[in-house]
Amino acid sequence: MTTTLLRARPAELEVLLWSGQLRKIRFNEYSALKLLSNAVCCVRNAKTPAFTAVNRFFMANEGIHSLSLGVLYLHGLLPTGLVGHRAMVMQLACERLYLPTNLTDQIMHANTHRELISYGSTEPVEDAQVAELITLGDLLVHQAHGVYPDWFL
Repeated sequence: MTTTLLRARPAELEVLLWSGQLRKIRFNEYSALKLLSNAVCCVRNAKTPAFTAVNRFFMANEGIHSLSLGVLYLHGLLPTGLVGHRAMVMQLACERLYLPTNLTDQIMHANTHRELISYGSTEPVEDAQVAELITLGDLLVHQAHGVYPDWFL
């Protein structure tokens, strides 16, 4: 099947493929669109005030993760599931989307916070943290639209 969405792999992704941190996938456009749809829906749903701050924080984080997976997917790759793959995927997506370092750092910090909560930390999530993460999610979607415009058609 010929597709307009599948992109060439840059050298840095080839190195991660060679090292076993990423794996080749059989690309199909539906899956690429599903990852984008999940990202947009999760970030949008995180704006729903009826949910608790923790729930909204997790939704926004899942949206960013889905978009990050989608960015790799557009290059015919996904993570192999090694320890730390979630953070690696987000870092790579931020790089591919040309996100400034300070915003990438904020996304990575939010992911670390999510991991702490997931594994039993009672660290609270403040509404301001949720709002910041939602803003970052919206920005990442906007950046993806600029870098991969065909993905949004």
